[in-house]
Amino acid sequence: MRITIIFLISMLVSLQSVYSQQRPQRQAQRQADERKEAIETRKISYITRTLNLTPSEAREFWPIYNEYTRKVEELSDNFRKQTEALPEPGNMTDAQARQFVEAEISRFEKSSALRREYTEKMLEVISVQQVALLFEAERSFHRMLFREAQGRQRHSGQGGN
Repeated sequence: MRITIIFLISMLVSLQSVYSQQRPQRQAQRQADERKEAIETRKISYITRTLNLTPSEAREFWPIYNEYTRKVEELSDNFRKQTEALPEPGNMTDAQARQFVEAEISRFEKSSALRREYTEKMLEVISVQQVALLFEAERSFHRMLFREAQGRQRHSGQGGN
């Protein structure tokens, strides 16, 4: 009986230890998800204002744009999976470097084809001027996020300069 109690207590302590180690990982993932969601919300607002989308345009535009974005993310994820086992480019064999280069070129070709395909779909619901504004809004939004990140790094003393 005493051994059973000691065993149960040790199991509970072990489970508590495992749980307490997983909690920071889950919390970090939740925080990352919240940051990503906040950025997406800002991006939607920024693009909607820049393109001056009407409610009816927005209803038709956003499903197309979200599908496009999802497919671009899938391309990036596939590239990452293809190349994650490879060493850094400076440490690659010729065969590994060729594999990396081919994967990179393929990703850019597929990304370009998606851009063309979804631009055509967007042109069915918004004007060509709005599509041009979209391209610029995407670039300017990413620049804005980059500048904010640089500012946070400088402010926290982590800047590289």
